[in-house]
Amino acid sequence: MIEATSQQRSRDTALWRRGQLLLVLVGLLCVLSITFLISEIIRDLRFLNSARSDNVHWVLSQAEVEFLDFRNAVQSAQSSTDPDALEELIVEFDVFYSRIDTLHTGALYTELRQIEPFGQSIATIRNRLDAVIPIIDGPRDQLRAALPALSEAADEIRPLLRTAATTGLQYFVERSDQSRENFASTLLRLALIAAALVLALIVLLGHTRRVGKQTETRGHELADAYSRLNTILETSLDAVIVADLDGRILNFNKAAERIFQYSTDEVLGKNIADIVVPDHHRAAHDAGMQRMRISGEQRVVGQGRVRLEAKRRNGEIFPVELALEMAESGEDEMIVAFLRDISHRVAAETELVEARDKALAGEKAKADFLAMMTHEIRTPLNGLLGNLALLEKTPLSVTQDRYVRNMDISGGVLMHHVDAVLDVARFEAGAAEPREEVVHLGRLMQDIVDSQASAAEANGNHIQWGWIGDPATWVRIDASRLQQVLLNLVGNAIKFTRDGRIVVEAECSESGLDLRVIDTGVGIPEADQERIFGDFQTIDNTGEGATAGTGLGLGIARRFVEAMDGEIGVESTEDEGSVFWVRLPLTCVDGPEEDDDPQRSCPEAQGHNILLVEDNEINLELAGETLFGLGHRVTEARNGQEAVEAAEKGRFDLILMDIRMPVLDGLGATRAIRAGNGPNRDAPIVAFSANVLPEAKDRFIAAGMSGFLPKPLVEEELVRVINQFTSGEQSAVEASVAPQKEQNTLDRLTARYVSQMNALFDWLDTGPDDMSEIAAEAHKVAGSAAAFGQPDLRDALVAVEMAAESGDRDLVERAIETARQTREHLPDPSLS
Repeated sequence: MIEATSQQRSRDTALWRRGQLLLVLVGLLCVLSITFLISEIIRDLRFLNSARSDNVHWVLSQAEVEFLDFRNAVQSAQSSTDPDALEELIVEFDVFYSRIDTLHTGALYTELRQIEPFGQSIATIRNRLDAVIPIIDGPRDQLRAALPALSEAADEIRPLLRTAATTGLQYFVERSDQSRENFASTLLRLALIAAALVLALIVLLGHTRRVGKQTETRGHELADAYSRLNTILETSLDAVIVADLDGRILNFNKAAERIFQYSTDEVLGKNIADIVVPDHHRAAHDAGMQRMRISGEQRVVGQGRVRLEAKRRNGEIFPVELALEMAESGEDEMIVAFLRDISHRVAAETELVEARDKALAGEKAKADFLAMMTHEIRTPLNGLLGNLALLEKTPLSVTQDRYVRNMDISGGVLMHHVDAVLDVARFEAGAAEPREEVVHLGRLMQDIVDSQASAAEANGNHIQWGWIGDPATWVRIDASRLQQVLLNLVGNAIKFTRDGRIVVEAECSESGLDLRVIDTGVGIPEADQERIFGDFQTIDNTGEGATAGTGLGLGIARRFVEAMDGEIGVESTEDEGSVFWVRLPLTCVDGPEEDDDPQRSCPEAQGHNILLVEDNEINLELAGETLFGLGHRVTEARNGQEAVEAAEKGRFDLILMDIRMPVLDGLGATRAIRAGNGPNRDAPIVAFSANVLPEAKDRFIAAGMSGFLPKPLVEEELVRVINQFTSGEQSAVEASVAPQKEQNTLDRLTARYVSQMNALFDWLDTGPDDMSEIAAEAHKVAGSAAAFGQPDLRDALVAVEMAAESGDRDLVERAIETARQTREHLPDPSLS
């Protein structure tokens, strides 16, 4: 408001100054115009009043009179013998000669002599008079004798003189007429200018009156504005303090009195720093004011609201929101400070922050608890599933094999549920960050379908996938999330479909990648289709034999898809099937150069000296058995301290280190080994943990570990890790010195595999008719054939399995015969 009032005042002042300047200019114009006109009039009057023309008239007339006197004197002298007549003639001649000489040489007649008739006549008269001067000035008898000649000369001069007089008089008549016309014109211009001046004065008078009214109106407006401003200032809830550049307080409103506990009379004229600035801010305040006065630099003024501290009269320091602005009062500058006491708000914010921190701490504790519990559950579950895997490799009865398989399925479902809870916990904790990588999309799809083929087959389903339109190869995408989304969707399709068909379609479009999982299952009622992507949402039409889930799978899929900036949805008809669709942004990239030699890219590693650190006896035994089975020498340690001591005694090719252990955990043991001078200071140390959170992996690497091997232990991943960190180099530990225990295990597993393979072919020789049983038995042995280094047999048995699934008897027979021929050229089975 102060600024607006000041601006209005400045505009009024400028308007008044412009009006004054205009009046001065008009006045000067009037004075100049009047001066000019007066000078013109004076000049004309002077010309009109001048006696020069009259004098010329008189001279010309007098010249004629004197000529007549001269001529009369000549005639008198001719008619008289009196000598005085001659003297009179001489006098009259001299007078006339003097008049003609004046007209011929006088400066007053210069302009007149420029007229040819006048000048020529006067010059001629002068010459003729000069010619008779000797006679006039000669002896008197000669003069008397020349009187007739003088009379004749006078007669000749008369017309010349008449011409000169007439010309002169006509010239001055014309000049007189011109002067009168000029004078009349001057008077006319004077009248016009006078009228214009009068009109200008009227306009100026009107302008002056208008400016006066505007000034009067502005004055009333300013008075009203000041009144409103004072009212606003006095009723404002914020403190308003006005000070000059020296810090002297000029205004202090009611709110300022209430907040700072001073009356206005007490603070006016005092330095603002002494009134409201806390002692610990005085130096900074004084420096800022001095800087602004000297250089004009403003760091707080005009920067909006800032949070600072102020001081009350009783010395209490409290938080305020402060806004400083510059204003002008005439030639002086002043600072306007708007202050708001935010003590209550700050207190409320503090309470909110504390409440938020407590809530976040609670959420973090919950997330940590979920992560810890999933970790704790995964650890024994790892042992359970690992031992089941080992148990499957031992000779079992049909009943025992079924029980083991059921236990393995249940364990897998339990692991899936634990992973689902872990994923939810990760999302709730905000730890699920995108991790894009370059992957071959077709291979990823194929791996998913292959991994779910057995489960689909168990429900009598046929599963396949394919591209719609042009396929995409190498893409940059969060493959882990995409894989889990598809596994959830395919798993649901398998779960709710019996003896049906499951198709996974992939299609690249301008909007990205479209994925559709189509099944011919039980379908989803329309009323349930909107809620199935929520957590713990299940439907009741699972049908007989279907396995009920936790209801987290689709919720996790939705979270992953949304985190990848995609969309997910479902279209379903009850008793006909469902279509779950996913739309994701897709970036196609150039794929990496592939190594044509798998043996070089993934060399076979065996006979390495490995330190296995694990506090769980079951996991220790499981991992040990697996390593023994792979032909490695294993040294066991049950805590970090034992691992450090073992690492100081001998060199290991690889150390598998559990994380959570008594006495000394895996991170501490790793740091101790790295910091020591033992032979394993630079040995690869791989974290062996069920904590698969990305941030946990980063923490392991930061502690000095070389890599990560997740639990439950999967033999392929174990081999990959060993190959990665030993580069396939043969250790000093030769196979010949490997423990007898691993040799026995390998022999036992190999013998079991050979027995299964022989039993299969013996059974096929009997010509079984059950195609489903043929496919199942071929599938079982095909999976083992690849593990025992016989990939050709595996491919041949897969062909038998696919032929049996098609139901074509001839095709099955041909596939079985091919498998028999392949068997005859097989290398010896080996788990190495």
